[in-house]
This record gives sequence, C-alpha cells and structure tokens, in this order.
Amino acid sequence: MMRKSIIRRATKSVDIPTASTADIAFLLILFFMVTTVFRATTLHLKIKLPQARSTERILMRRNVSYIWVDNQSKVYMDDNIITEDLVAAKIAPKVWDNPELIAILNVDEMVNYGTVDIILDQLKEAKAFKITFATEFGRL
Repeated sequence: MMRKSIIRRATKSVDIPTASTADIAFLLILFFMVTTVFRATTLHLKIKLPQARSTERILMRRNVSYIWVDNQSKVYMDDNIITEDLVAAKIAPKVWDNPELIAILNVDEMVNYGTVDIILDQLKEAKAFKITFATEFGRL
C-alpha cells in the first residue's frame, strides 16, 4: 500500500518593506516645501476702496486676477507696475488659458474715471468679460 502524502505548496508571504517609508515621507515633505509658493494677495498699497450698499464675496481664488490702481493712477498687476495700455497684453494669455478668469479691479476711490475706462477697454480687448470691482461694505 502506497502512502499518499499531502503535498503542500509553499506560500509566499507578501510583505511590504517599511524600512524606507520614513525616508520617502521626508523627501515628499521636503519636495513640497521647496516647490510651494506662498504669495499674499495684498500689496502694501494705500488704496481706499469705494463704499457700496451691498457686496458679494468671491470665494474661488483660482480663477481670479487682481488689478490694483492707487490714488496716483499707477496700475499694478502681477506684482509689477504697468501702464494702462499693457493691461490687455498681460491678461490676454491668462484669459486664453482660463476662460473663466475673473478680473478684480481694486481701484482707489479718488482715481480719475478716465483711467478706469482705459483699463475696462483693455480688458474688453483681451476678451476678459468677467469683471468685478472691489468695494468696502458700508452705508451710503
């Protein structure tokens, strides 16, 4: 009589090596610390915004481009001083990349309306049709 032996197959154990997990986590943290750019949206300009009876807060900050005009009619965009005539050239590539872009105008209340009109014409030329004026909430 022959004995039948039960043949067991060797099972492979599946282990995930965790020895280098801390190294990988450290490298990821270091990578994101080096590549992340933190930029404040506030410039150190003395701009007194006009008051409004009602305001609406824009929550999404990704589809926004800020244009600042101080009381001396200097135009600031992307942390640079530009002339009114260069607004279309600066914002057109942004509108081309993101058609949902909202141009937020932070204009001092003492600025001549002619400057604002030139900027609005430049935005229209660049096909940036979504425009918002920043205001201070207050009672008129």
